[in-house]
Amino acid sequence: MKLLHALLSLGLLAGTANAAENTKVSNAAIDARGLTLGDFPRYKSVAPDIYAYEGFHPSKVMNTVSLIIVTKDGVVLVDAMGDEQQGQQLVDNIKKITQQPVKYLIVGSDHGDHMAGNGPLKKAWPGMVVISTPASQKAMEKNAAPPTELVTDKRTLNVGGTEIQILNLGRAHTGGDLLVYLPATKIMFMSEVYLRGVFPAMRTAYPGEWVETIKKAQAMNANLYIAGHGWLDDAATMKADLEAFRKNLEVVIAEGKRLHAAKAPCPEPQTCEAAKQAKWGAADSLALRDAQAPIALAKIYQEIDGKLPK
Repeated sequence: MKLLHALLSLGLLAGTANAAENTKVSNAAIDARGLTLGDFPRYKSVAPDIYAYEGFHPSKVMNTVSLIIVTKDGVVLVDAMGDEQQGQQLVDNIKKITQQPVKYLIVGSDHGDHMAGNGPLKKAWPGMVVISTPASQKAMEKNAAPPTELVTDKRTLNVGGTEIQILNLGRAHTGGDLLVYLPATKIMFMSEVYLRGVFPAMRTAYPGEWVETIKKAQAMNANLYIAGHGWLDDAATMKADLEAFRKNLEVVIAEGKRLHAAKAPCPEPQTCEAAKQAKWGAADSLALRDAQAPIALAKIYQEIDGKLPK
């Protein structure tokens, strides 16, 4: 295991970072990083026996990130991939890393780009326990591996001597968001609560609560914050860009409030005339802006009007 970790850290095994990659480009677009779809899946060690795993988003514009935690008594996986093929690739790569089975799958995000690949995982490890919030359990009723255990506030797993804290810090991107914190290494996997280099995506979001959830995560002062989409760089950059994402989120919400007060129409994303009048500031250059801006405005309008699901 130690030899594997050392090789991964040095980039000596297949699946690690491309040498031509433009590092520290925060925009989550794959081409902005100098990568292609052929560079995925890939994974790299972020600490002994802890791996950040990257596939690509169904849009094929950006990446999707999972966390693999290897212990002496099994693997804990946080989030999966967005389709059956990528789910099988995830299974195959976990088996390259360790012979230990996946004991737990934690649902950080219940969206399809993180959970549609669950079928191959459940087939490979039938005893795998899936953990989510109650909201995500409801959203995943028809998933190939629906959650059977729930976290409403906090749950601590101790698997093979590794402490894993599962945190429900509040509704954010999905309304059923979970974060995972590893006290020994002070690593926090934020799933889609943190979208590095991505325009704030709000299809099922709770915008104002999302900001507060990020603040709670920041108050824990982890050494390394890992995003559910976007690139993994050094700890200082990841922390700085989490702050930048929160500020971009606040700018988008403020702009939504301004346009709502001005009665700019946005009854639904498909007919959101307000998006043409929006001024996004630093968020203007983020990945998926054109697709996500009308959705975000419509969701902010719903929040202002008290129309979000309870």
